Amino acid sequence: MFDHFGLAAPFYERLAKVLDPATLSAHLGLPVSGRLLDAGGGTGRVAKALCGLAGEIVVCDLSAGMLRQAVGKACVEAVQAHTELLPFADASFERIIIVDAFHHFVDQKAAVAALWRVLAPGGRLVIEEPNIDTLMVKGVALAERVVLMRSRFYSPRDMAQMLRAAGGQVSIHSAHAFNAWIVADKAAP
Repeated sequence: MFDHFGLAAPFYERLAKVLDPATLSAHLGLPVSGRLLDAGGGTGRVAKALCGLAGEIVVCDLSAGMLRQAVGKACVEAVQAHTELLPFADASFERIIIVDAFHHFVDQKAAVAALWRVLAPGGRLVIEEPNIDTLMVKGVALAERVVLMRSRFYSPRDMAQMLRAAGGQVSIHSAHAFNAWIVADKAAP
């Protein structure tokens, strides 16, 4: 399999906008003493911004090239795997974040099932994703198709529905902006 994300990793690390840690913390409900999974976390840029706000932070990504950028960052453990086939025990993460990666997963419904499996009861899963309901993101989606990326964008409503079907209590934030935040809480026992 060709790793086009790996080729872009050094540039992505320098050019990608780092999200505001306060916004991330608020949506995730940080700090927590448990583990946090950055699914599709690539270079670890988001995970690094959350250092000290969780007991352990794991970046999981399929791209070896992206993960090479994550290795060696303070407080970050890197694991290469498909999000649809997470190599973690059930209920092993208190928080899960996905930033600008959901549309890159091979099978989003299988990814939601795997993520929900590793999310602990009382845990929270947060997706920050470009909002395909906006004209600008429709252009991004078209450009990704032109360069033969297998991206599949879902609307905030559709992502929320996938998480509700898994059993989550879901809210959508900033649904009319370029990015939407989908926050899903898993019921405590």
